[in-house]
Amino acid sequence: MSEAPVYRADDRSLLLPFYKRWLVEPTLPYIPTKVHPNTITHTGHLLCFVAAALLVAANARRGWVFFAAMVLLQAYNWCDNADGAHARRTRQSSATGEFLDHGLDLLNTTYIAVMTIYVLGSSPEYTVMLAMLIPGAAAMTCWEQTETGVFRMGLLNQIESVAVLSLTMVVTGLYGTEVWRQMHVGPVSLWQALHLWPIATILFGKVRGLQRVASADRPIAPALAFLAAQVAIAIAGVGGDISTLSAVALATGVNLYFGARMLSLRLRAERSPVDPIFLVTAALIGAIPLLRLAGVAVDPGFVVALTAVVVTVLALSSMRYVRAGFASLQRMEP
Repeated sequence: MSEAPVYRADDRSLLLPFYKRWLVEPTLPYIPTKVHPNTITHTGHLLCFVAAALLVAANARRGWVFFAAMVLLQAYNWCDNADGAHARRTRQSSATGEFLDHGLDLLNTTYIAVMTIYVLGSSPEYTVMLAMLIPGAAAMTCWEQTETGVFRMGLLNQIESVAVLSLTMVVTGLYGTEVWRQMHVGPVSLWQALHLWPIATILFGKVRGLQRVASADRPIAPALAFLAAQVAIAIAGVGGDISTLSAVALATGVNLYFGARMLSLRLRAERSPVDPIFLVTAALIGAIPLLRLAGVAVDPGFVVALTAVVVTVLALSSMRYVRAGFASLQRMEP
């Protein structure tokens, strides 16, 4: 039986200590011991998915749907912090629980990006950037953990993001998405500020992550290949060379694949070589705006077909690494 990797975390969240002290720890005694921590993890994932699906299905500009989504989001947030605490309290911590928690967080951050887009009434350009960067930050965290052995979270991460998103849900529910364009911070509309702030902080976090891994004498080329695919998709999506839906689908595909791959490789204690899938994706998608600049028209049908093929390859590859991860866990745990 192989040994599970040791879990080490460096979480510098500003609000997390207070959240745990006031909202998580007092409720733990009310959770029956027989409830498995993974059940709480799955419940949180379902709540987050329903919150995002509710906003997408309603496609509203204001109203009750935002309050409902906010309640579901807060319930998810509690589950995401209570599962690990319950596991430690009942001595049910496991490598499977960690793998499941971090794996589902790749999906949860995708749902949170969707909610942010609908709550702010994002433009197509910002839609592409948020769908790319928010889940991409989670994937980069998984990569850094694989390379350094430490799961690092910055001063502003999940708790802070969910708190801000919940507040914006309340305001949008009361006044509508247009209210963010009407309010200003100096010359900048609050709508612009609420988009630019997460983009700037996530980009800064990615640079810091690359620096930390490089300073640990670990290769950063695998992450650079992933980022190259992200940049190609962002340029094509923001520039209108591919549709917003195609860009979001591609961004989701590369984010989930990179994160799933890193989680699986960590369990197997394997190095992460440069993945040609990211290089091919960057080349194929990056060629589309270059062809436009060269005056070559690209058939929209071809772009849709290309997107479908790339997303399918990414999805199948993600599932392969997820299965490999669970296979590794079966060898580690009885």
